[in-house]
Amino acid sequence: LELTLRVFFSLADFGLCAKLSVERCYRSSVVGTAWWMAPEVVTSQPYGPKVDIWSLGIVGLEMIEGEVPYHDETSAMVQHMISTGGTPKLKKPKEVSAWLRDFLTCCLETDQDRRWSAQELLR
Repeated sequence: LELTLRVFFSLADFGLCAKLSVERCYRSSVVGTAWWMAPEVVTSQPYGPKVDIWSLGIVGLEMIEGEVPYHDETSAMVQHMISTGGTPKLKKPKEVSAWLRDFLTCCLETDQDRRWSAQELLR
């Protein structure tokens, strides 16, 4: 998390980053921490910037519930659950606003082609 002088927050993780271009708009390496990995990363599919949207959704769940989904599981089990189980669910969805539930649904779409982009989330 970064705080600028204009009180603007941005989320950044430069531990694992790559520059994408029009010619090379997808990656295929499997790196990162399993709990925040998108399904396409876990299943070794080509992926693009929308993996960060998935991770944003996981961070949202973590902020709401105080722990990351599948926090008691091993990394290998988490990867299996993400690749076969679909989207993690809120424990108490009725305690979260409809707007926030919709936002998380758009972030945590398992199909990366249907997952919203950053531009779509900002509208």
